[in-house]
Amino acid sequence: MFYSKLLSTALSLLLPLSFLAGNVIVEKTITWDLTVQKSTEFVTQKNNSRWFPSFNNMDFIAEKDFLAIYFDRILLNQERLIDINIININYESISFEEIQNMYGFDYLPNDIELKFFNGIEKKTNYGFYNFIPIIHDKNSGTYKKVISYKFELITEKTIVNQKNKNLTLNSVLESGDWYKIGVSKDGVFKLTYDFLKDLGLDVDNINPANIKVYGNGGKMLPLLNSDYRPDDLQQNAIHIAGENDGVFDKEDYVLFYGQSPNTWEFNTVSNRFTHKNNLFSDTSFYFITASNTGQPSKRITSQPSLSGATTNVTSFSDYAYHEKDIVNLIKSGQEWFGEVFDIRTSYNFNFNAPNLDINTPIQVEVFVAARSNNTSTFTISTNSNSFNISCGSVDLNSYTSSFATTSSNATSFIATNDIVNIGITYNRPNSLSTGWLNKIELNYRRNLSMNGNQLFFRDINSVGVGNIASFNISNAGTISKIWDVSDPFNIKEINFTLSGGIASFVATTDSLREFIALTNNFETQVSSLGKVENQNLHGITQTDMIIVSHPIFLSHAGQIADFHSNEGLNVIIVTPQQIYNEFSSGSQDIVAIRDFIRMLYNRATISTDLPKYLLLFGDGSYDNKNRLTSNTNFVPTFQSVNSTNPLGTASYVSDDFYGMLDLSEGVWNGPEIMDIAIGRLPVKSQQEANNVVNKIINYNITTTLDDWRNDVVFVGDDEDANNIHMRQANEIADTIMSQYKPYNVNKILIDAYKQIATPGGNRYPEVNDEIDKAVNNGSLIINYTGHGGEVGWAHERILTVPMINNWANQRGYPLVITATCEFSRFDDPSRTSAGELVLLNKNGGIALLTTVRTVFSGPNFALNKTLFDIIFTKNNIEDKTLGEIFTETKNLTNGGTNNRNFTLLGDPALKLAYPNHEVITTKLNNINVSSIDTIKALQKVTIEGYIQNRSGQKLTNFNGIIKPTVFDKSKTITTLQNDGGNAMQFNLQTSKLFKGKVSVTNGDFSFSFVVPKDISYTYGVGKVSYYTENRLEDGHGYFDGFYIGGMADSIAADNQGPDLELYMNDDNFISGGMTDENPSLLAFVEDIHGINMVGNGIGHDIIAILDDKTEQPFVLNDFYEADLNSYQKGTIRFPFKDLEEGRHKLTLKVWDVYNNSSEATLEFVVVKSKDLVLDKVYNYPNPFTTYTEFWFEHNQPGKPMYAQVQIFTITGKLIQTLEQNILNEGFRSSSITWDGLDAFGDQIGRGVYVYKLRVRAENMSVAEKIQKLVILR
Repeated sequence: MFYSKLLSTALSLLLPLSFLAGNVIVEKTITWDLTVQKSTEFVTQKNNSRWFPSFNNMDFIAEKDFLAIYFDRILLNQERLIDINIININYESISFEEIQNMYGFDYLPNDIELKFFNGIEKKTNYGFYNFIPIIHDKNSGTYKKVISYKFELITEKTIVNQKNKNLTLNSVLESGDWYKIGVSKDGVFKLTYDFLKDLGLDVDNINPANIKVYGNGGKMLPLLNSDYRPDDLQQNAIHIAGENDGVFDKEDYVLFYGQSPNTWEFNTVSNRFTHKNNLFSDTSFYFITASNTGQPSKRITSQPSLSGATTNVTSFSDYAYHEKDIVNLIKSGQEWFGEVFDIRTSYNFNFNAPNLDINTPIQVEVFVAARSNNTSTFTISTNSNSFNISCGSVDLNSYTSSFATTSSNATSFIATNDIVNIGITYNRPNSLSTGWLNKIELNYRRNLSMNGNQLFFRDINSVGVGNIASFNISNAGTISKIWDVSDPFNIKEINFTLSGGIASFVATTDSLREFIALTNNFETQVSSLGKVENQNLHGITQTDMIIVSHPIFLSHAGQIADFHSNEGLNVIIVTPQQIYNEFSSGSQDIVAIRDFIRMLYNRATISTDLPKYLLLFGDGSYDNKNRLTSNTNFVPTFQSVNSTNPLGTASYVSDDFYGMLDLSEGVWNGPEIMDIAIGRLPVKSQQEANNVVNKIINYNITTTLDDWRNDVVFVGDDEDANNIHMRQANEIADTIMSQYKPYNVNKILIDAYKQIATPGGNRYPEVNDEIDKAVNNGSLIINYTGHGGEVGWAHERILTVPMINNWANQRGYPLVITATCEFSRFDDPSRTSAGELVLLNKNGGIALLTTVRTVFSGPNFALNKTLFDIIFTKNNIEDKTLGEIFTETKNLTNGGTNNRNFTLLGDPALKLAYPNHEVITTKLNNINVSSIDTIKALQKVTIEGYIQNRSGQKLTNFNGIIKPTVFDKSKTITTLQNDGGNAMQFNLQTSKLFKGKVSVTNGDFSFSFVVPKDISYTYGVGKVSYYTENRLEDGHGYFDGFYIGGMADSIAADNQGPDLELYMNDDNFISGGMTDENPSLLAFVEDIHGINMVGNGIGHDIIAILDDKTEQPFVLNDFYEADLNSYQKGTIRFPFKDLEEGRHKLTLKVWDVYNNSSEATLEFVVVKSKDLVLDKVYNYPNPFTTYTEFWFEHNQPGKPMYAQVQIFTITGKLIQTLEQNILNEGFRSSSITWDGLDAFGDQIGRGVYVYKLRVRAENMSVAEKIQKLVILR
């Protein structure tokens, strides 16, 4: 049911070598919260009163209206679970009113229905069990929930032999010269001298006896891992005309049997053949070589006709179909549809069936789809009758309802001639209705009479145990050969007799046999693909990481491989086509990629040899066959079968498919367990690849070491019943705050902010700013819970594509986690989703654990909670990678279909930037922290401590800096009820009393600060957050063993405000100078008692006012940082963006901790930075004797420039040229100097000279200025 690693369904795969029954007592408690999960149905819809319950280890049964179930698993090692006995269950009553609107209410059982399964994860056995923890006791008429249970798990020892055949150790493609060809239909194909020569074979110098053809037929590989599929390319029996003389002459040729990539299979239930289009390729590929492959050349041998026929065959089973893949209705799933019934409502299809047996009914089945708000029908007309197909209605106004309904119907009829006509009419109920044809399948019998150049025939009627059939082909005068192609690798030529125009032979038909009768006219429609490079993926024995990269991204994939190789991983890079060549006969097939991973998985004999990471390097598409223009099928995707229901539980894309590696897995009808961590980089261009790779490589370098690694941000959407999304975000945030205290949590719960009405709808501009700040300042994690879509978050557009594109983060790239709908729908070629842009933007996130389809809020929350339980769980060895975190989360949350919609867009082998070491506080005001102390307003506080490793050992050789941030007590915030509904309260501890930077010497540190007057005077628990680094490694910690409140007993007098110095970008700036449109304020601040940065909202914030617009202040509290080892001095750096051209005035107001304030004002002129502009060009000193500097202002800060100064006499003679490459952080340059000598090193005379400054910017724009200088001797 839920765990598809069901060993009970694959008993033939097990060899139980010994049985020793044992038992395990499991006693556990279920933790419930029935109030928090009152929810909307989907994350994309609002105002629905139905809800999900909330409890630990929760999952859902989609087919039972998302009824919640409890699940757990137990490690079994080499045992398996054979039974579970219920020892005791404790219940608690629930009222009908509490649960009547719960999802799945109508499916509540009357008793505990305990189910168990066995599964394998990375070759280790687990037992799984689940049950519905709410029951309806019909005897008492009450509802009850399980609060605890005690089970006895019965196990037996079993050694599971997965019966992996001996895998090929080396591919035939390893050596020799190989050439690739393709065919698109079934047939016997002729390869001539000219064709082979044009293909590249040296036909004049090869012995035709050495020619071999390899290929596996081009059909789709089976999904179930235990089903047979060829391992490596298989040699096919062929016929070569003229090979006996050892020379391939011009009249010689090769005959081989080529297969269509599509399949016909006999359905024993319907007693019909059914057709299946290949989902991944329209061509079957074959490989030709004349090199030594270690195998003898395989030729078609003759098979004598038998005797003793038990049945006579004069007609045969045949079939035909019509199917066009034109449109995918919801851009999701495997199913594509053909002709549309809209303006045109009728189509006619003619099928030619030569020598049709008109005495046997034709069976026809038609598959259609319709989108209509009323039930609608298709009328199917045949040569002799008609029938209808009914399609149910859909809700045209609901995004989460089925887009269309599919239906089919079948009938039989008698045709009077060889032309079979099928007419289809859509009886359109109204103008809003549209229909589509999926396919038509015909089954009929034809008289066994030669027609055309190649006659394919088989006879289902002659099949039976012990049957021997005599096949008699009339009109056989042109037949030259009859081949038995039932085994396409070992084709036999049937000996037949020809008498009276009838060709006869006898063969066994205990199973269905496939034959071809041939004339001497053979198929020649073979595509030539040229020479194939040697390769040998089968020769790979062990690797930690596999990168499957599209060829255009190989150089970037190589950078990732080198990066992880330097970390100690064994990394290989392969292209999809290389995998296809060895594992799917050259045809695109997602199973081939998984089979390649499985080969490495199966070869591992110890756990450390198992492949750990799979990185898919390239975007994917719902169109795996490139039917769309501008398709993005770089690395193919698994698409679910359904293509009409947009819900992610019905139609979805998932890369998890590649991680289901055990024998009993692969079909994926239910949850399965991932055996390898998988991530995808959905890049479509070299630039996108460059952006992502640079972020990955630079994510953990020493220049990124900073306290952003302590910051975790939770964003919660508003408006839904009982504030569901904000409550979910708050619950997980509170878990981090209470259990993982070194991290600093910020909650952006949007109803706590003022909502603004705009012509485009309600907006939260302050939330936009907060999210931008969380990204641009750097955060370890940003987690969003709420409504969303491909273009952003929430109906109020709190995150939009323009916001993402404008992010300017240079370090501290966040991991973005989204419990929302289809934010990262990466497989739609027509749109780059907002989630993808977060990753593809060079200043965006480092990775996303994100959703790709419409999902449910309840299951999202369950997965999100599990994720955060795992993500911060540390050990003393090493931290988990992103892929390991995500894989463990999925495997622990039952792997249901909702979970499949969560995808890792990022590098699965990358580790989150966790700080490594621990910071320990030892003393507060010279008192050991074992006793709790209180700090008060305007009190000077000194804190001491040291750095230790995870094992608790002090790091006496650690020398660097530590950044302590002292937080005031937490405050309770009440939401504003912007959209009505109930208010919600939550706690937040973000008010900073002090943020400093202190030296760490031999592992020890000490710092002081004065507590601001602006604290809340009520008493509460404060917190010190630490981040420390020494340019090589880092650490963090916290201290909350103290109270904050009250006023200090003795206070020094202070009525003087802080000293301020203002600049733009750097301290070379002079007020009135020039900047670009994105300058940064630089302020140096000093006060004897320190700077107030509390931000308690009582008018004492650090404020910047631009152009006297006091109603639009910039609050800069978070942009102040104390100088090293000082609480009295500090720096403010604040970036402005997109300022208008022209003159601006900037006023900065700063308060000290005593609430004394100071103001300073600066003026500057904005000049757009597209083209270089120069201003204030002069030399200093001027006049001079032996030294001067050339100064100028420009609008290209942080960009390289080339500058040239030419010095002329007053008559125009050039006497000196100075050249220099310049890179300035700010807007002023003073780096060009001159000693007053000419080009020959001689002194020049006193007097007036002219100089020309010429500067060239990075974008090749040029600016010049001419000035005068005076030399005094």
